[in-house]
Amino acid sequence: MDTITKILAGPAAVWTIIVCIVGLLSVGLGIYWLFNKQAKLSDLAELRKRLDDLKPSDPEYGAVRALYTSMMIDAERWGFFHSGSGSDGDGGSADHGSGDHGGSVGSHH
Repeated sequence: MDTITKILAGPAAVWTIIVCIVGLLSVGLGIYWLFNKQAKLSDLAELRKRLDDLKPSDPEYGAVRALYTSMMIDAERWGFFHSGSGSDGDGGSADHGSGDHGGSVGSHH
């Protein structure tokens, strides 16, 4: 019986260690993602406030607007706006899509 226990204990210990490492990595990455998400959303809010304070005639307005747009696209891609962005993001896409399609359809006919 001791031989069978030793034979099974080795792989079981290795399997337990692997499962624990994978679990810890998953939890660590999840916590990192949440903190990163909060930091990105905070940066977006600050950038949006700055963009609202600038006028289109200001020299840095274009750069701030481009950075804000890029960060919004990245946030959408990473799924930072699950509930609120679904309708807003689709509405924005539909508006652009219908405008593009409407222009394309009008120019083709």
